[in-house]
Amino acid sequence: MKVLVADDIEASRQELLQTVRQLGHVAIEAESGEAALHLIETEHPDVLLLDLLMPGMNGFEVARAIRRRVTGKWLPVIVLSSLQGDEHYAHALASGAADCLLKPVNPTILQAKLRQYQRVLSLQASMSLMAQRQHAIHEHIADAIITSDLNGHVSELNRAARTLFGLDSEQVKAGVSISQLTGLEMAFLLDQPEAEITVRPGVRLPFSVSHNFWNIGDQAFCTLALHDLSESRRIERMKDEFLATVSHELRTPLTSILGALGLLAAGAGGALPERALELADVAKRNGDRLSRLIDDVLDLTKLEGNRMPLNLRPSALAPLIREAINANTGYAQRGEVTLHFEDDSMACRAQVDPDRFLQIMANLLSNAIKHTPKGKSVRVDLVQQDAHLHVDVVDQGPGIDPAFRKKLFEKFSQADGSDRRAIGGTGLGLYISRMLVEKMGGTIQAESGATEGSTFRLTLPRLSQPQDARWILCIAQDHQLLERVADWLSELGPVERVNNLAGADALVRRRGPPSALLANPQAQGPVDAFCARLLQMQPPARILLLSDAVDSTFAARLGMGWLSATATPRQEIINRVRAALADPSGELPHGSV
Repeated sequence: MKVLVADDIEASRQELLQTVRQLGHVAIEAESGEAALHLIETEHPDVLLLDLLMPGMNGFEVARAIRRRVTGKWLPVIVLSSLQGDEHYAHALASGAADCLLKPVNPTILQAKLRQYQRVLSLQASMSLMAQRQHAIHEHIADAIITSDLNGHVSELNRAARTLFGLDSEQVKAGVSISQLTGLEMAFLLDQPEAEITVRPGVRLPFSVSHNFWNIGDQAFCTLALHDLSESRRIERMKDEFLATVSHELRTPLTSILGALGLLAAGAGGALPERALELADVAKRNGDRLSRLIDDVLDLTKLEGNRMPLNLRPSALAPLIREAINANTGYAQRGEVTLHFEDDSMACRAQVDPDRFLQIMANLLSNAIKHTPKGKSVRVDLVQQDAHLHVDVVDQGPGIDPAFRKKLFEKFSQADGSDRRAIGGTGLGLYISRMLVEKMGGTIQAESGATEGSTFRLTLPRLSQPQDARWILCIAQDHQLLERVADWLSELGPVERVNNLAGADALVRRRGPPSALLANPQAQGPVDAFCARLLQMQPPARILLLSDAVDSTFAARLGMGWLSATATPRQEIINRVRAALADPSGELPHGSV
């Protein structure tokens, strides 16, 4: 270590310097308190051995001055004195000294103290280096990192966050809240995996939001990480546009090819030899397969981009299953496979999009037929169990390898590259089916051994009978607006109130669709995405947007009704909802009051 010895008595100072050097340290000297302060600023010693009773600036004053001036690191000050008693030592410690030694100094005690302080300073240097490293990592993270207390008062922003919101360190120290910073309440950000945040006046960007809580002693903190999704969203749009364009360009000539093949097979170009008819049939089958692939790619693009609104409505499942079986009977007959469904119950109802439900059943049935040997059968069972309905598609195929079952509903999944791959398929059907089922509030799974038939189970929330009581759903982040409107509408029937779409989804899955739906999109994330989720719960004519953040033109474009959240009188809101309840088949008007 570098040890500074400050003593006005030459002999005492030289003796102490020699002792320090003999102990293996670098020793520098100061003959006064003023000289000691100067050397501290220029030489940066690790330890100061300071005589208390020096003329001019004494040791007490030097210790106090060091405490004021040396702030970036700890400089241990060991005061030296030949005075008897403890009062002057207590005074020195109160002035900022770290330790005391009686003169003349015992070399053994000095060695022990210097060794101890060397160990402490080494730990301090390691901790300082670690803190600098962590600070540098924190500052250079590309995502915006915001740290606050549990009340939302910001204590720290990294460089990316300061740049994003246009703040400097002094403005952060002056105090700012998360709501002032982002325009959104902290509770809302903690509840959303993604959010649109106003980073500058007129500039809103999409972010993914993650958070973590942590403590220092009794103080609790929350750190938010905001990842800018603008570029990934742009790339997704480019990808979707590319796929849509390519699919459209493929579909146009393919339609002509399939039409021409159909005409040839029908004899429009003259009678064809039997061998030519077989080749035309092969070409048509593969053309149909390519057409289905194009349809799957388009559906996949819409589903993954959350741009496929579902027309959910209470539906009896038995007729839909029979329709799906009828549509796949021809395919089953070509494979010499028999289809069975023996449930005539019309009471099993679920909230589904009928067209998309038929698409799911077509995927499951064609998959089962494809893997079932000739002469065997595929059975469909419709089972009611408590609050759920199960649709089981049971085949007599070779079964599914348990190691592959976890990947079964993933994109482009195929069991292997040999015989099953040769059967055909895009690897998209089950993935699309899973996404559609989940959008309807259900689940899909497969049960099978490795060498016997498989069962694909589609599970949906069961709807009660149609005569159940009607109810109204209100969605708003504004608690006062939510309570006020719900109270006004309570005279029309049961009213459920929720703050966000997650709560609304849970209610709809449990109770079925509401008779009327009022929603305020304020602070609910992107408005288009919010409205798309509403359309999954209810047809547009049954939805009223109660908001000043959008207008009647926006609502009309989506087929929804609209009312001003601040300018619409109580009775007008009641009348509009009463009209919807009285005429469930009619359309809500789109104009404001």
